[in-house]
Amino acid sequence: MTKHSKKARPHAYWRVKRLRELKGVTLEELAARTGLTKSYLSKVERGISVPSVATALKVAEAFEVNVGDLFGVSMPEKEFVVVRKGERKPFVRKGSKSYSRLEAITSGIVHGLFEAFVTHPPRSRSPEDTRAQHKGQELLFVLKGKVEMSFPHTAVTLGPGDCLLFNGRVPHHTLCVSKQPAEALVIVASDKDEAVRQPGE
Repeated sequence: MTKHSKKARPHAYWRVKRLRELKGVTLEELAARTGLTKSYLSKVERGISVPSVATALKVAEAFEVNVGDLFGVSMPEKEFVVVRKGERKPFVRKGSKSYSRLEAITSGIVHGLFEAFVTHPPRSRSPEDTRAQHKGQELLFVLKGKVEMSFPHTAVTLGPGDCLLFNGRVPHHTLCVSKQPAEALVIVASDKDEAVRQPGE
Protein backbone atom coordinates (compact mmCIF):
# COMPACT_ATOMS: atom_id res chain seq x y z
CA MET A 1 0.00 0.00 0.00
CA THR A 2 1.38 3.42 -0.89
CA LYS A 3 1.92 6.30 1.50
CA HIS A 4 -0.57 8.30 -0.51
CA SER A 5 -3.36 5.75 0.02
CA LYS A 6 -2.74 5.79 3.76
CA LYS A 7 -3.10 9.56 3.90
CA ALA A 8 -6.36 9.35 1.94
CA ARG A 9 -8.05 7.24 4.62
CA PRO A 10 -10.53 9.00 6.90
CA HIS A 11 -9.27 9.36 10.48
CA ALA A 12 -12.24 7.34 11.78
CA TYR A 13 -10.70 4.06 10.63
CA TRP A 14 -7.57 4.63 12.68
CA ARG A 15 -9.63 5.76 15.67
CA VAL A 16 -11.60 2.49 15.71
CA LYS A 17 -8.40 0.46 15.85
CA ARG A 18 -6.88 2.75 18.46
CA LEU A 19 -9.97 2.52 20.70
CA ARG A 20 -9.92 -1.26 20.42
CA GLU A 21 -6.25 -1.47 21.35
CA LEU A 22 -6.57 1.06 24.20
CA LYS A 23 -9.42 -0.96 25.71
CA GLY A 24 -7.59 -4.25 25.20
CA VAL A 25 -10.30 -5.67 22.97
CA THR A 26 -9.42 -8.22 20.30
CA LEU A 27 -11.11 -8.32 16.91
CA GLU A 28 -12.79 -11.56 17.99
CA GLU A 29 -14.23 -9.88 21.09
CA LEU A 30 -15.37 -6.84 19.12
CA ALA A 31 -17.03 -9.13 16.59
CA ALA A 32 -18.88 -10.92 19.41
CA ARG A 33 -20.03 -7.62 20.95
CA THR A 34 -21.27 -6.11 17.70
CA GLY A 35 -22.54 -9.17 15.84
CA LEU A 36 -20.27 -8.21 12.93
CA THR A 37 -17.68 -10.56 11.45
CA LYS A 38 -14.01 -10.36 12.33
CA SER A 39 -13.06 -10.05 8.66
CA TYR A 40 -15.48 -7.16 8.12
CA LEU A 41 -14.23 -5.27 11.19
CA SER A 42 -10.66 -5.78 10.01
CA LYS A 43 -11.61 -4.24 6.66
CA VAL A 44 -13.21 -1.28 8.42
CA GLU A 45 -10.05 -0.70 10.46
CA ARG A 46 -7.94 -0.81 7.29
CA GLY A 47 -10.25 1.52 5.37
CA ILE A 48 -11.29 -1.17 2.89
CA SER A 49 -14.95 -1.31 3.98
CA VAL A 50 -17.12 1.64 4.92
CA PRO A 51 -19.04 1.61 8.22
CA SER A 52 -22.71 2.41 7.73
CA VAL A 53 -24.70 4.37 10.31
CA ALA A 54 -25.85 1.07 11.83
CA THR A 55 -22.29 -0.28 11.97
CA ALA A 56 -20.92 2.91 13.51
CA LEU A 57 -23.64 2.78 16.17
CA LYS A 58 -22.84 -0.86 16.99
CA VAL A 59 -19.10 -0.21 17.27
CA ALA A 60 -19.63 2.89 19.42
CA GLU A 61 -21.98 0.95 21.69
CA ALA A 62 -19.45 -1.87 22.04
CA PHE A 63 -16.82 0.65 23.19
CA GLU A 64 -19.39 2.55 25.31
CA VAL A 65 -18.58 5.78 23.50
CA ASN A 66 -20.36 8.23 21.21
CA VAL A 67 -20.14 7.80 17.45
CA GLY A 68 -18.36 11.16 17.48
CA ASP A 69 -15.66 9.64 19.69
CA LEU A 70 -14.76 7.32 16.81
CA PHE A 71 -13.48 10.45 15.12
CA GLY A 72 -11.45 11.51 18.15
CA VAL A 73 -13.61 14.54 18.89
CA SER A 74 -14.20 15.41 22.56
CA MET A 75 -17.08 17.30 24.12
CA PRO A 76 -16.42 21.06 23.97
CA GLU A 77 -17.10 23.01 27.15
CA LYS A 78 -19.45 25.58 25.64
CA GLU A 79 -23.08 26.57 25.99
CA PHE A 80 -23.61 25.94 22.30
CA VAL A 81 -21.66 24.56 19.39
CA VAL A 82 -21.69 25.59 15.74
CA VAL A 83 -20.66 22.92 13.24
CA ARG A 84 -19.80 24.51 9.90
CA LYS A 85 -20.40 22.58 6.70
CA GLY A 86 -16.68 22.14 6.19
CA GLU A 87 -16.28 20.77 9.72
CA ARG A 88 -18.45 17.69 9.21
CA LYS A 89 -16.63 14.41 9.85
CA PRO A 90 -16.92 12.20 6.73
CA PHE A 91 -16.53 8.46 6.50
CA VAL A 92 -16.66 6.93 3.03
CA ARG A 93 -14.64 4.71 0.75
CA LYS A 94 -13.61 6.74 -2.25
CA GLY A 95 -14.68 5.35 -5.60
CA SER A 96 -17.48 3.22 -4.16
CA LYS A 97 -20.88 3.63 -5.78
CA SER A 98 -22.87 1.25 -3.59
CA TYR A 99 -22.24 2.89 -0.21
CA SER A 100 -23.84 6.00 1.26
CA ARG A 101 -21.46 8.90 1.81
CA LEU A 102 -21.92 9.93 5.42
CA GLU A 103 -20.95 13.05 7.33
CA ALA A 104 -21.26 13.16 11.13
CA ILE A 105 -22.49 16.56 12.31
CA THR A 106 -22.73 16.01 16.08
CA SER A 107 -19.25 14.57 16.61
CA GLY A 108 -18.85 14.16 20.37
CA ILE A 109 -21.29 16.97 21.14
CA VAL A 110 -24.35 15.09 22.45
CA HIS A 111 -23.65 12.03 24.58
CA GLY A 112 -26.24 9.27 24.59
CA LEU A 113 -29.11 11.44 23.35
CA PHE A 114 -28.87 11.17 19.58
CA GLU A 115 -26.51 10.95 16.63
CA ALA A 116 -26.94 13.14 13.54
CA PHE A 117 -25.57 12.65 10.03
CA VAL A 118 -25.93 14.04 6.54
CA THR A 119 -26.19 11.11 4.15
CA HIS A 120 -25.75 10.94 0.38
CA PRO A 121 -27.41 7.61 -0.61
CA PRO A 122 -26.02 5.58 -3.53
CA ARG A 123 -28.06 4.77 -6.64
CA SER A 124 -27.50 1.02 -6.41
CA ARG A 125 -26.78 -1.74 -3.92
CA SER A 126 -23.92 -4.20 -4.15
CA PRO A 127 -24.90 -7.92 -4.01
CA GLU A 128 -23.38 -8.35 -0.54
CA ASP A 129 -25.26 -5.39 0.94
CA THR A 130 -27.71 -6.18 3.73
CA ARG A 131 -30.34 -3.93 5.22
CA ALA A 132 -29.17 -1.93 8.22
CA GLN A 133 -30.47 -2.52 11.74
CA HIS A 134 -29.67 -0.63 14.94
CA LYS A 135 -31.12 0.41 18.29
CA GLY A 136 -33.18 3.56 18.68
CA GLN A 137 -35.57 5.54 16.53
CA GLU A 138 -34.43 6.98 13.20
CA LEU A 139 -35.63 10.14 11.50
CA LEU A 140 -34.77 10.83 7.87
CA PHE A 141 -35.46 14.27 6.37
CA VAL A 142 -34.78 14.68 2.64
CA LEU A 143 -32.86 17.84 1.78
CA LYS A 144 -32.58 17.36 -1.99
CA GLY A 145 -33.20 14.74 -4.65
CA LYS A 146 -35.43 11.71 -4.12
CA VAL A 147 -34.77 8.90 -1.67
CA GLU A 148 -36.24 5.42 -1.49
CA MET A 149 -36.26 3.76 1.92
CA SER A 150 -36.92 0.05 1.61
CA PHE A 151 -38.14 -2.23 4.39
CA PRO A 152 -38.68 -6.03 4.32
CA HIS A 153 -42.21 -5.78 2.90
CA THR A 154 -42.53 -2.28 1.48
CA ALA A 155 -40.67 0.78 0.23
CA VAL A 156 -41.30 4.51 0.62
CA THR A 157 -40.19 7.24 -1.80
CA LEU A 158 -39.45 10.66 -0.33
CA GLY A 159 -38.77 14.03 -1.92
CA PRO A 160 -37.30 17.30 -0.62
CA GLY A 161 -39.02 18.32 2.61
CA ASP A 162 -40.45 14.85 3.25
CA CYS A 163 -39.71 13.19 6.57
CA LEU A 164 -39.75 9.55 7.67
CA LEU A 165 -39.63 8.23 11.24
CA PHE A 166 -39.20 4.54 12.06
CA ASN A 167 -37.79 2.02 14.51
CA GLY A 168 -34.12 1.41 13.70
CA ARG A 169 -34.50 -2.28 14.55
CA VAL A 170 -36.58 -2.76 11.40
CA PRO A 171 -34.20 -3.78 8.56
CA HIS A 172 -33.87 -0.88 6.13
CA HIS A 173 -31.86 0.40 3.19
CA THR A 174 -31.63 3.83 1.53
CA LEU A 175 -31.19 4.53 -2.18
CA CYS A 176 -31.11 7.63 -4.37
CA VAL A 177 -33.86 7.36 -7.01
CA SER A 178 -33.50 10.77 -8.69
CA LYS A 179 -31.30 12.00 -11.54
CA GLN A 180 -29.65 14.50 -9.24
CA PRO A 181 -27.69 13.30 -6.18
CA ALA A 182 -29.81 12.95 -3.06
CA GLU A 183 -28.98 14.33 0.35
CA ALA A 184 -30.79 13.74 3.63
CA LEU A 185 -30.48 14.52 7.31
CA VAL A 186 -30.50 11.40 9.49
CA ILE A 187 -31.05 11.55 13.25
CA VAL A 188 -30.85 8.40 15.36
CA ALA A 189 -32.32 8.90 18.82
CA SER A 190 -31.87 6.63 21.83
CA ASP A 191 -34.78 4.53 22.97
CA LYS A 192 -36.53 6.10 25.96
CA ASP A 193 -35.60 3.33 28.40
CA GLU A 194 -31.96 3.40 27.25
CA ALA A 195 -31.67 7.21 27.37
CA VAL A 196 -32.27 7.32 31.13
CA ARG A 197 -30.04 4.36 31.88
CA GLN A 198 -26.70 5.22 33.45
CA PRO A 199 -23.44 3.78 32.06
CA GLY A 200 -22.87 0.27 33.35
CA GLU A 201 -26.51 -0.40 34.20
